[in-house]
Amino acid sequence: MSERAVPIAVRNPWAFVPLMYFLQALPVSLVQDVATIVYKDFGLENETIVRWTAVVALPWSLQMFFGPLVDLTGTRRQWVVRAQGIIAAALMAVPFLMRLPRAFELSLCAFLVAAIFSTICNAAQDGYYLLSLQKDEQARYAGIQSTAYKLGTLFMKGLLVYLAGFLAKSMAPMDAWSAVLLGAGIVYAGLYLIERNTMPRPEADVPANEAPGELAANAWRTIYVVGLGIASYFTANALVRLGANALWAIRDGNPEGPLKGWHLKPDASLVTIPIPGPGTNAEMVQLILSGSLAVLFFVLARRSIRGSAMGTAFSSFFQQSSIPAIFAFLMLYRFGEAMILRMSPLFLKDAPTAGGLGLGNEQVGTIKGVVGVIGIILGGILGGWIISRAGLKRTIWPIAICMHLPGLLYLWASHAFPPVATMYGVDFIEQFGYGFGFAGYTIILQRIAQRGNFRTAHYALGVGVGALFGQVAGVVGAVLQSNFGYQGFFLGAVLLAIPGLATLLFLPLDEN
Repeated sequence: MSERAVPIAVRNPWAFVPLMYFLQALPVSLVQDVATIVYKDFGLENETIVRWTAVVALPWSLQMFFGPLVDLTGTRRQWVVRAQGIIAAALMAVPFLMRLPRAFELSLCAFLVAAIFSTICNAAQDGYYLLSLQKDEQARYAGIQSTAYKLGTLFMKGLLVYLAGFLAKSMAPMDAWSAVLLGAGIVYAGLYLIERNTMPRPEADVPANEAPGELAANAWRTIYVVGLGIASYFTANALVRLGANALWAIRDGNPEGPLKGWHLKPDASLVTIPIPGPGTNAEMVQLILSGSLAVLFFVLARRSIRGSAMGTAFSSFFQQSSIPAIFAFLMLYRFGEAMILRMSPLFLKDAPTAGGLGLGNEQVGTIKGVVGVIGIILGGILGGWIISRAGLKRTIWPIAICMHLPGLLYLWASHAFPPVATMYGVDFIEQFGYGFGFAGYTIILQRIAQRGNFRTAHYALGVGVGALFGQVAGVVGAVLQSNFGYQGFFLGAVLLAIPGLATLLFLPLDEN
């Protein structure tokens, strides 16, 4: 497809900005939120669900590493259009894969494809947005951009989950989800075809004028760094599970004891490949393979980015003052809240005998997808307004406390088993607090990014590190819930919020 250069103003931003960011939200919400409910209805264990949905969501945590590839190859519009076409195909394939043997593994693969190309598409869309709109329009449409994304989240977490629950009254859960997910794929594909015909071709959206050798070198640098991130994740995952099994052996040793969830069961599998013998065998194989790959990718990445602009951007981020406090903040500030965010839908759905509330998909869809999303939107708007009026240093502590304190409501709910009507209020307050506190988190990231010369790269790195540890929080939460039930899990989430708050004592919060 030829990219004919035309003036920026040839299209009204209303013709493509809302649609572009509505579509951006659909695969993210499907993989990170709706998939947990789908697999729960299929009878899978919570730990399996959280562990593998966290894995397929990993590409979004590595989005900052795809930026150079997008910048240096083709145009942003080409990346958006082609990536969305692949996402549409992956989403359309999911309901058919769920009818086949090994449905869990096959559907995870389709979700992973959607996640990878959604990550690339998101990186391209951010650049395309800046190139397609004048500076005054960028600020004017920022609210439209955010609202469209939240509406996409509402569509997936609210409407789709509600429809699945409604259809499940007259058909099997798998049939209901197959119909709903097929409908979601058709909606995405239809809107994609409309969007590609409304997106302008900005004059500035041209391929980088780089030597062919440098283009290939940057592509390989991206592959090495992304490979390092993925291999490091699986290495850390194996270390955590081996450590938990060691604690089980030391403190308990009983396969049916209170720490049974930390015990690695015999004849475990590596992904889907059975590994005979003690359960530690599978984790040791994963540790050796992923650890070796992490070392290999680290050596290749270090050698390839040394002396390059990409290398300077990375090194300058880690060389800035107060980096230990900054890194601790990125790792811990959202840890407790991220645990609740991933596990709370399973708490709402699990039967009372398993410690949950036993709600249906219609009720979960309304609570998490409608009431909760409204709470996030209102909390984010209010948090940003308060910070802009009173300043970050004066407001960060109240905002941070408001983000984590509502976790106590879910802890109370795990003991009291309140009626459905009460849970609407509980989730609204919890999600409002999340949106309120996330506004402060975002502004701190912006302040950190503006301390050096590589503002875009530093902001992307901060977002990526925070998102990566959000995935780690989900895995830790699954281990806690499998051992101590929902009451122990929510207590752990509340307690793990304290170290995140403590990082604010050491964080540079200067207004400049």
